[in-house]
Parts: sequence; structure tokens; C-alpha cells
Amino acid sequence: MINIDSISKTYSNQVLFNNASLQINPGEKIGLVGRNGHGKTTLLRMLTGQEESDSGQIQIPGDYRIGYLTQHIKFSKNSVLEECMVGLTEHEKDHYWKAEKILAGLGFSDDDMNREPSDFSGGYQVRLTLAKVLVSDPDLLILDEPTNYLDIVSIRWISSFLRSWSREILLVTHDRSFMDSIVTHIAGIHRGVIRKIA
Repeated sequence: MINIDSISKTYSNQVLFNNASLQINPGEKIGLVGRNGHGKTTLLRMLTGQEESDSGQIQIPGDYRIGYLTQHIKFSKNSVLEECMVGLTEHEKDHYWKAEKILAGLGFSDDDMNREPSDFSGGYQVRLTLAKVLVSDPDLLILDEPTNYLDIVSIRWISSFLRSWSREILLVTHDRSFMDSIVTHIAGIHRGVIRKIA
């Protein structure tokens, strides 16, 4: 469980959060909504420790793991399969079949597995980044626009995958039908506060 407690955050003259609170309970899949510039990405960055609130606190259990899909792409391995396996947890480091299954679901062929990540289009590089997050098996999966660059088949696959996900999800997407097919709750950011509705 994550507890966002009375956080405030201001950029220059813009108040993004004013004493805002949100609780993410076990098993909840929350769709985060709000107008552009109202703090959705800032909240995700605060949850992952990339930014800090001006006041208030975010309480995360010590052994709780967060997986975060961003549009920032960086590869270190020579093949798609090896790159995806970077995301595997320490006790699953050799479970290449888990990486293969997720890559296949996202549209990578058997031949693609041995190709260099840099050979692929930007869209497929985003898919590979998504696959690395999914194989890491986090407690909270944070997805910022995960359907960008996905085709219909891959969107169907990830929708099914996320519906069967047993832990927590925090999702930002402009694709309302995709969001509605997955989430159990909506959290709206409006006028500096966050309201969660079932």
C-alpha cells in the first residue's frame, strides 16, 4: 500500500498540488486523469523518487517495488532478448522464457529476439522498454501512455495482461476505452487536489 499524505508542489507561480492525498490499496488499478499540465507526470515522478514534494510525504513500504514505464529509452545489451532480461528480478535472472513470452505478446517475432535493439523503430523500442518493466514483476506498475506506438493486436494483449495483473497499477493514458477496460478506480487531479472514485 502507498500513502500520499498532504503533499504540496508549486512550479514558479503554478500550484500543482495543495495538501493533496491519495491512497493506493492492495490490488487497486487506478486511472490517473486530469488536464495537461495539472500534475499527472509530476505525481508519477514523485512516486518514483525523481522529484520531491514541497511539503507532505509519500509513504512506501521498504520492500515495495515500483516499475515505471517512461518515454525515456536506453539500451545496454546486444539483443532484444538480452535487453528484456535486464528487467528480470535477481532470482529469475535466467528465466529467458518469461522475457520471450512478453516480447512475443508485444509483437516481436522469434527472429527479432536476436536482433539489436537499435535496429528497431522508435515504436518497437518503446515496446521493448515496456517489456522490461513488465518482466520486472513490480508491486506497483506505473504506466505513462503505454499504448503509444502499439498496434491493435498488441493493445489487446497488454489489456488482457493488465486485467490479470494481481497487484497495483497506476495508469495515465489518453485512450479512455483502454483505461476503462483495466482500472478499478479513477483518481482525478483538479484544482490542486486528488479525488479517487470507484
